[in-house]
Amino acid sequence: MAIQYPKVDAAAVFSEERLAAYATIVGKGEMEELYRLAEPLRGLKLQQINSARCGGGVAEMLQSLIPFERALGLDASWDVITGPSEFFIYTKTLHNFLQGKPRVPDLVGTKIYWDTNRANYKLVREDADVVLVHDPQPAGLIKFVPEEVRERQKWLWRCHIHLSHEYHFVLDFMRTLIEEYDLAIFSSGKFLPPWGVPPTVILPYIDPLSDKNKELPPEQVREICWEYGLERLDKKPLLLLVSRFDPFKGHAYAIEAFKQVRKEITCQLLMVGGTASDDPENEAIFAQLQEQVKDLPDVRLLNLPPDSHIEINAFQRAASVILQPSIKEGFGLTVSEGMWKEKPVIGGDVGGIPGQITDGYNGFLVSPSEKGIDEMAQRIKYLLLNPYFAREMGKRGKQAVKERFLITRGIRDELRLLQKVLELRRGFPTLA
Repeated sequence: MAIQYPKVDAAAVFSEERLAAYATIVGKGEMEELYRLAEPLRGLKLQQINSARCGGGVAEMLQSLIPFERALGLDASWDVITGPSEFFIYTKTLHNFLQGKPRVPDLVGTKIYWDTNRANYKLVREDADVVLVHDPQPAGLIKFVPEEVRERQKWLWRCHIHLSHEYHFVLDFMRTLIEEYDLAIFSSGKFLPPWGVPPTVILPYIDPLSDKNKELPPEQVREICWEYGLERLDKKPLLLLVSRFDPFKGHAYAIEAFKQVRKEITCQLLMVGGTASDDPENEAIFAQLQEQVKDLPDVRLLNLPPDSHIEINAFQRAASVILQPSIKEGFGLTVSEGMWKEKPVIGGDVGGIPGQITDGYNGFLVSPSEKGIDEMAQRIKYLLLNPYFAREMGKRGKQAVKERFLITRGIRDELRLLQKVLELRRGFPTLA
């Protein structure tokens, strides 16, 4: 049965009341700085393009970013490419390659990639001042821009994935393409490749007022948990992993760590995710995990619709410990989401996760390998047996997110970048 994706209002703009609500969280001074930075950019035509309207961190960021930018006076738009299933199978293979998973991409898939990008060029706003393209799927659009249009536009590419360097022939494919851009944006300085394109780093962020992160009444949290069979949380604490079902997210490691913990401490494990239109692997991996846990008591898997934000919010608020034992990770927004709910988060020491977690202070880091199973189990047991320490770690985690990983900081970084990029001429050195 076809997945029903929720409709997202592509013409939304945040109200004055919404902007005022951000000020109550981050402070009036930070909001005033955004107004000041946005003033010279009022009327700027900015188009953002990705491959999914909902499902996944990129779509969630854009759902808040675009109406925020419009409220600040930018002429911002958001468009999503479409394509046949073969296109997304190929781009997911390419995605996995870039993160270090070996597999040979086929030549037929390469043709579909270019055909699909050519067909989607009709989405490009030729009147835009800046076009910002997200991840590999729509990166090929730049090849079809007429020369006279390209001369008056700035094209930026943003990489949200963990960029490994194991397979140089894949990196070379992306290198020759991305070097057509005026600038490349990465989620961590660890991923900067030696390409001939000016790079910069903008850390991802969460929206504290979105359905996934806003405050929820305790009774609503309890009702949602009961609805999904999560009961007796006071006697059977909840371990939670929120992530799309992907080969790099460490689900199998979480299951093995849970089995160790449950030998000594009564607890339950919930692994929840939702599919996205640009991820064809989700259903297959979900089925594999279902088979793996079918005889394990107190383990639940949920593959929810991609707009189940309130439910995920409730699960995160009900959890005692949140897990993100990724093997590769561009950033891992679920880490910041969990920390924002004042929960201790145990994450893989890889990609963008160490940029969020200071090990032993506002969360724990574990090895992104089988070695991490024992480490994770030990950290879980410590947190469950020391609830005061877990609460203090959670409070420090929320403070870290407030300081570094909220949308207001992301907007500030992007506004500063736009001011610089409009002065940028191709061939200049890296932006400071």
